[in-house]
Amino acid sequence: MRDILVTGATGFLGRHVLEALPSVLPETRAHALVRRRADWNRQKWTGALQHVEVIEGGVTGSEGWTGDRRLQNVTGIVHLAATVQHSRRNTAEMYDTNVDGTLRLVRLAAQLKCRMVFVSSSGTVGCFEDPLAKADEDSPYVERTVARWPYYDSKIKAERQARALAAQLGVQLVIVRPPMLLGPGDHRFRSTGNIIKFLRGQLPFLIDGGVSFIDIRDAAPAILRALDHPAARPVYHLDGTDCTVVEFFELCRQVSGVAAPAKVLPYDLAWQLATASETAGHVLKRKSPLPDPVVFEMARHYWGLTSLHSQRELGYVSRQPRQTLADTVAWLRANHPQLRK
Repeated sequence: MRDILVTGATGFLGRHVLEALPSVLPETRAHALVRRRADWNRQKWTGALQHVEVIEGGVTGSEGWTGDRRLQNVTGIVHLAATVQHSRRNTAEMYDTNVDGTLRLVRLAAQLKCRMVFVSSSGTVGCFEDPLAKADEDSPYVERTVARWPYYDSKIKAERQARALAAQLGVQLVIVRPPMLLGPGDHRFRSTGNIIKFLRGQLPFLIDGGVSFIDIRDAAPAILRALDHPAARPVYHLDGTDCTVVEFFELCRQVSGVAAPAKVLPYDLAWQLATASETAGHVLKRKSPLPDPVVFEMARHYWGLTSLHSQRELGYVSRQPRQTLADTVAWLRANHPQLRK
């Protein structure tokens, strides 16, 4: 029996990685790092995971879980844990998790003498003003473009520093960059948040810009194969469907029967509305009905990836986008408390 460690185990991607493990890497036991065992135990989907043992702890702080004797036989780390926050407010915890937490896992990989797969983001290299632009695994970081967006800035810093530390400590680090992940099973209702708002009629308007997404059921096996490939490369892209915001919600309309917002506002107007709403919400101490201005700044860009290696080496193939969205909508309608029929 082989042992691996999976961080971010209670998240959307963690769930799918753990569920895919028996079919992709047979005879493998996962040690799932979770902040609180109670959070794991209350999830209905965790009960079927007989090949998973729980280790309580987090990637931040000097916690004692890294000395757990069960880790002694770990031969690989899948590092999924991250904080996703598209705002410029109160970002210290996100940088601690996304940057310092990743470096802590590189040090643990050095201690265990094992490979580490770090799941980063397409936004480190694949964000453009040109809707036809694409980034491959050798493309440079888009630091200037994303500098004012803390989440993507934190991911670039994490990648840079983790690479340097891994080289220093002799750790084989493999970075996997997916775009937005969709599909069934988003039990926290975070990655599918915009689709939930769409289905509830809570999107007042759209703006011109781009969306890139893949099915999480295609991403999870590829991530596990990156852990096991005998000659894995430093970076793999998981490319999928690139489309405009308007095209994305038209696809959502087709699979759901819910009308897409008819208004497409110019970016400047949308950003001004979001900024005014955020300021008013801060003064009145209530949540703004519009997304953070950072979300509009990102949404006006285009997100394009291409991969030189992931299909051949990781067996990665992106399924049809219509199927992904249909399955996402069906799962949300069956499981979201405000969408159940």
